[in-house]
Amino acid sequence: MAFRAVGTTYPNPPVGAIIVKNDVIISRGWTQPHGVPHAEIHAINQVRNRKNIEGAHLYCTLEPCSHEGKTSPCVNKIIELKFSKVIISQLDKNPLVNSSSVKKLRLAGIKVVIKSFGNRVKDLNNIFFKTLRGQNPFITLKIASTADGKIATNLYESKWITNSTSRMIGHKLRSLNECMIVGASTINKDNPKLNCRLDGLRNCSPDLFILDKKLEINKNSKIFESKNRKIYIFHYENINKKVPNSQNIKYLKLKEVNKTLSIKEIIKNIVKLGYMRILVEGGAKLSASLLNDDMINEIAWFRASKIMGNSGINAISSLDIDHIDHLKKFNLINTKIIDNDQLSVYRRK
Repeated sequence: MAFRAVGTTYPNPPVGAIIVKNDVIISRGWTQPHGVPHAEIHAINQVRNRKNIEGAHLYCTLEPCSHEGKTSPCVNKIIELKFSKVIISQLDKNPLVNSSSVKKLRLAGIKVVIKSFGNRVKDLNNIFFKTLRGQNPFITLKIASTADGKIATNLYESKWITNSTSRMIGHKLRSLNECMIVGASTINKDNPKLNCRLDGLRNCSPDLFILDKKLEINKNSKIFESKNRKIYIFHYENINKKVPNSQNIKYLKLKEVNKTLSIKEIIKNIVKLGYMRILVEGGAKLSASLLNDDMINEIAWFRASKIMGNSGINAISSLDIDHIDHLKKFNLINTKIIDNDQLSVYRRK
């Protein structure tokens, strides 16, 4: 249930909940888009006769909330409906919660059990906990290349290296992330929409962060056609061009560092805005910059059964590595054949 919510709950964490009565699952819930309602309330709302909830058990991947936010505290509704037992995979490290719900439930006579549901849930919650502490979010680098690692010809032609099925999976990957980072050069050269175009998931397109240091992006680009997602444009603070903010487009100033924008400062700004999952579909320089700073958590590498040779553009530009010991190390966690393409997923060690 929690994984159904991944990529859609910003700024809330994706949570799953299940209601069990007499050893039978009577309802399931997960955090709804933009965090309203929470998983527990979503599960409760699926039960037509609320009286059937009395004495039921509630399983949650994360401790229910106890504070007033966009919604009323979930813990109040759990007490009101007289659940007899709540089983929680992890306590919420958010200072606004942090065991307070457990105490409140126990004071109301509801039994609370804290028992891990496994590493997948821990990994999911830890992404939220890290961003709460201002640490790096979970960053996925998506690459679509030839078998020899080329993402475009020397004339910047890149449509289509991988097949249509690979591209559909790439769209699904977009729906699982709350925002994307892309360079202005990619937009000016390819004029992509950078949205999710899968049926049923068209409203799950991630927000965009564009690195446009000199504000050179074409204002008629396709990315500006949609008004349903936020677009943030990072640029040098000393650029004097007029930049009118609109309802969905915001301009963010950053200092120039070594003739570029600091990727560390960019990530810090994104975390401050509450984003937890970032997809990177930028060019070779952006990929190398994030890898050099050890910010990439996962790589989804789509490889077509095609060879381009030295005249093509590399997926990743120079990392200035001279010694084997300095190689960026990842674990291969999954691989699959997609018609005549291959998808390999790597996770940072």
